[in-house]
Amino acid sequence: MELVLHIAVMVCIYAILATSFNLLIGFAGLFAFGHAVFYALGAYATALTAIRLHLPFPLPLIVSVVVTGVVGLAVALPSLRIAGIYLVITTLALQVITIDVIINWTSLTGGPTGISDVPPIILFGETLSGPARFLPLAAVSALFCFLIARHVGGSPFGRALRAMRENESAAASVGKNIFYLKVSAFGMAAALASVAGSLFAYYLSYVGADSFQVSETVLILSMVVVGGTGNLVGSVLGAAFLVVLPEALAFVDLPEGTAGQLRLLIYGCVLVLFLVFRPEGLLREPRRRGPHGVGGKDAVTAAMQVATSAGGNVVLEGIGLQKRFGGIIAIDALDIRLERGRITGLVGPNGAGKTTAFNVLTGFLRADDGEIRYKGKSLRNLRPHELVRAGIARSFQDLRLFTGMSVLENVLVALPRQGGDRLLMLFLRPLLVRREDHANAGKAMAILDFIGLQERAYDLAGDLSYAEEKLLVVARLIATEADVLLFDEPLSGLDATAMQKIIELLRRLAQSSKTVCIIEHNLEAIRTACDHLVYLDEGRVLAQGDPNALMRDPELMRRYFQ
Repeated sequence: MELVLHIAVMVCIYAILATSFNLLIGFAGLFAFGHAVFYALGAYATALTAIRLHLPFPLPLIVSVVVTGVVGLAVALPSLRIAGIYLVITTLALQVITIDVIINWTSLTGGPTGISDVPPIILFGETLSGPARFLPLAAVSALFCFLIARHVGGSPFGRALRAMRENESAAASVGKNIFYLKVSAFGMAAALASVAGSLFAYYLSYVGADSFQVSETVLILSMVVVGGTGNLVGSVLGAAFLVVLPEALAFVDLPEGTAGQLRLLIYGCVLVLFLVFRPEGLLREPRRRGPHGVGGKDAVTAAMQVATSAGGNVVLEGIGLQKRFGGIIAIDALDIRLERGRITGLVGPNGAGKTTAFNVLTGFLRADDGEIRYKGKSLRNLRPHELVRAGIARSFQDLRLFTGMSVLENVLVALPRQGGDRLLMLFLRPLLVRREDHANAGKAMAILDFIGLQERAYDLAGDLSYAEEKLLVVARLIATEADVLLFDEPLSGLDATAMQKIIELLRRLAQSSKTVCIIEHNLEAIRTACDHLVYLDEGRVLAQGDPNALMRDPELMRRYFQ
């Protein structure tokens, strides 16, 4: 019975680790490889404060959460510039360095021998020593951490994390602060993992470097993968499965001398078979549809309202813009003015600099020279999400929808000023965040109704037809409530009916005083949709004016089709 209770305690500890790691990998898409570092910091912080400072429970736990959370924030900084395999290497290096520091800083950590005699928890006058007495605390702690992770994952913040996971640039293009999301995800995951470390130190009354090696991170990662990335219940099941499996194999009668190796082989084969035949894990990522809400015309009107008090007719202006890529000049001395209530078309042959101009105007590229003015004010060194919040939003040629999220969530995540995007608001004012999210769902539904996608609101964006995906792109830009909307090839690949529908939507946006600019190669569509045309070639404006007049210019047509 003692063994069963011990296994149950370890399941609770690893459930916390797997749940917190899933927030990082499954929700944020940050494939870090140093989660055992946070586990170790929580354990050592608890042991040191309990022994040297004689702090009673739960003060050592609180200290470990704060210290580890701060370290998690610091660890996030490398992830802001790197991703993929480079993030794995960086966090793996952190894991190795941490273990070396623990082993060699003997005056603080006890070195290879670790720290023993951690005083047990005394709660309500009872000493929690032994698995029978410790299990209730471990179970309550695991449940508490799970509920926190679920609260975060199901919130607007969690929705923003999943959007970032699918495509960082697309998340930034709807106003999400990628810096804040990454730092917060690391800090939250680290703080939760430290709870497991603190429980580990109290339960075993000992911490040592051998408990936090790279293999421990591999084990936690295996629990997340086996349970199912993006599924928090799956993380708990994965933790239970991989904690119980080795213990169960100990009861398998195997030849003496090779029993240990054979059990390890069986354990590995079970994992391989599991990943081959059930790669999505025990539980798939749940199909989140977003909160229910009922919208109306007022919600669409609010989303399409613009401030008309400043800047005259010219809303966005690029003056003398230049962008080089090595020896290639993508745009050179580019002057462009986008006016309120007008659809401006940007045309030219492939390589003319059209998309580069969009990237510079929206902050995805920094101009080497020139100035960008919005409503008469100069914009300098603003990041893409800051420009969206200021009032400038764009789409992409390759759409970059959040295909693993519902149609409703694609629109919902783009709505500005969501209190639930901030972690503090999630925990300090949860009821307000919940009410706001339902109200925002109503706005998103109203926008989908306006676009004509209300019946597909709860379907995955990846299940839409190509024409519906194009419509969803328009809906997502409307949801940003930006004054200036830049569409990169919104009409390409569409049949005449779908093309006409989107042109009508663009017209209605312009009539509501939005400033609209489109890049397009279909000259007939340009002629139908645009009020003003800017012709680019080799990064320069060769001509601009009435679309019909420019398309009758034989020299421009020759350069376009050559």
